Amino acid sequence: MDISKQVFRRSARMGLSYVVLSLLMGVFLTTSLNIAATIGNVSSADNGNSVPLGPMLGLLVVPMGALVGLVITTPVYLLFVNDKNAGVLEYLLAVGMDQRDVFLGYLKAGVMLSLVAMVPVVLINTAFMSGGLGPALLGGALVLGTGVSDVALVTIMMTAFSSMQRRPTGMNSPLGITIGVLFLIPELLLLSVLGTQVVWVEGGMAVALLIAAVFFLLSLGKLIKREKLLP
Repeated sequence: MDISKQVFRRSARMGLSYVVLSLLMGVFLTTSLNIAATIGNVSSADNGNSVPLGPMLGLLVVPMGALVGLVITTPVYLLFVNDKNAGVLEYLLAVGMDQRDVFLGYLKAGVMLSLVAMVPVVLINTAFMSGGLGPALLGGALVLGTGVSDVALVTIMMTAFSSMQRRPTGMNSPLGITIGVLFLIPELLLLSVLGTQVVWVEGGMAVALLIAAVFFLLSLGKLIKREKLLP
């Protein structure tokens, strides 16, 4: 029994404002970064050395794209809370699903919803190609890799956190975005230090987040008891 498609549709309807906001944010940020990147290189006032401003701004789209993916998945956390309080999760357990199946359904819905926001970011970034087709494709791959991994980990953490509360509320949803942004901070800080070499950090971050998400997902059956999903 796969509930991900139903959760996806219900989340999108429930949080339509988040969907619109994240799409507008993604288009604005990506367009702005690429326009700035077309300026190219700038010269240092001290020694005249060339600073690769264009490629650096092009790589900044990776954490920005992941942030947009996080914002659009907020309705998934809200829906999980509503479904727990309304007894929907209890019904899913009664018809044969286990804890991991339930969490996996919301996880897949969150990833699918994040792609709605991140795919336009990748397409816009590729269309501008301020640093060439190769860097644009690499940036797009890193956007999807980092964004999906971050969304997967945050979705699992937030749904598990909500299930542990006696009477969860939707007020915890901003916490999910905050946690996801904390994972992206190293990329933002190291960009000015490492320059284009930060691509290795971004790739490593995506892999680390994905491994953590898979680990938590496989552990949910033991960490979260069935009664924690009851209203």
